[in-house]
Amino acid sequence: LVFVTTGDAAAVRVRATALADMHNKHDGPKGAMGMMFSATSTAAPAEIANGARIEFAAKDAGDAAKLQTELRMHAGHLTGGTCEM
Repeated sequence: LVFVTTGDAAAVRVRATALADMHNKHDGPKGAMGMMFSATSTAAPAEIANGARIEFAAKDAGDAAKLQTELRMHAGHLTGGTCEM
């Protein structure tokens, strides 16, 4: 997932790191974005120009297609403005 801004890129990076950490620990509020992804993957934040990227990897290669589908769904919600987050 890629998050960019025309504003404070450092703030976006802090939030992306927090999302990845929450996902990896799977410890957070039920409705938080970091808790919405299956625990069968790991997440790592990376800095990019004007924002951050969160790289997800399936723990088991057999789960890669399911993870891709899940990420596309969430990305579509974010892009379409229908995500509750």
